[in-house]
This record gives sequence, C-alpha cells and structure tokens, in this order.
Amino acid sequence: MSKAIEIVVNEQTLKCSFGLGFLGECLENLDLSVVQIGEKLDKNPFKWIPTLMYESIKYSKDVDFTLDDLVEWLDDEEGKKTMNDFLLAFIKSLSKDVPKQKGTRKKIKAPIKK
Repeated sequence: MSKAIEIVVNEQTLKCSFGLGFLGECLENLDLSVVQIGEKLDKNPFKWIPTLMYESIKYSKDVDFTLDDLVEWLDDEEGKKTMNDFLLAFIKSLSKDVPKQKGTRKKIKAPIKK
C-alpha cells in the first residue's frame, strides 16, 4: 500500500501520509465516515481536498501553518495539480492491495434463444 507522497507547497516539501493511522485520525478529527468523505469530495473538492491534505500533513508532523494558509498556497495552477496528485494517491491508497473476495460473483447464464 502506498503510505505517503511528498508535495511541494510554498517552497516546502511536505509529507502526506496515508494508511490506517492517518485514515483513523482523519475520520475522528473530521467526525466523518469514509462514505461521507467520498460524498464531500464529490460535492465540494475545492474545500475537502485541501482539508484531507492538511490532516494528512498533520499526521506526519507538527505543522506551523493553518488550513487557510495551505488553501492560499494551493490557489494557482500548480496548486491544482498538487491537489489532483494528492487525490489520486489518496484514492489509490484506499483501494490498492484490497483483497478480492472469492465466490462473491454470481454467474448469470444468458437466456437460451430458440
């Protein structure tokens, strides 16, 4: 599982952690479920991607900036690319190495044509 990526914002290289520890802390801090995170990302990615980024950075280290600072630093074309890179890594971390369940698919026979 991809556990972290590095992003560069405001001339700082910051580690964004993923994995169970980050996800557990993030859900607790935001008082949301995984499903609600997905819904919020769908509804307003411009608010929730930076929020997840901030939570991820905070999980890796103590920060000396606010969420509002991070949003300001991301407010350009390079920042939008950084947000996209973060979101792709976040989604990949949720789905990568998830074991596939055997026997859960039912085979449906095509109707017999006469």
